[in-house]
Amino acid sequence: MQLIKHTKPKMIISDEGKWIRDVNDVYVAEHTDEQTGELIPEKTPHYSTTIFVPDNFTEEQMNELYVEEEIKESEV
Repeated sequence: MQLIKHTKPKMIISDEGKWIRDVNDVYVAEHTDEQTGELIPEKTPHYSTTIFVPDNFTEEQMNELYVEEEIKESEV
C-alpha cells in the first residue's frame, strides 16, 4: 500500500493482487441482538484498490487507519 503525495487530493493505492479496507471495517456474522432480540444481518467489509485522502494526510495515519489484504479468488 502506498500513499501518493504528488496528486490533489492525495491517494492511497494498493499493491498488485491486494486491496485496502478500513481497519475497523470487519466481517460480522448474522446474529441476534441479546437485548432486543432483533436479527442483525451479516456485515461484510468494503474493499477498494484506491482511496482518496485529504492533502494533510500522512503515512502514519494511513498505517493506523487502513489495512491491506491479499485478494482471494473466492472473494472476487
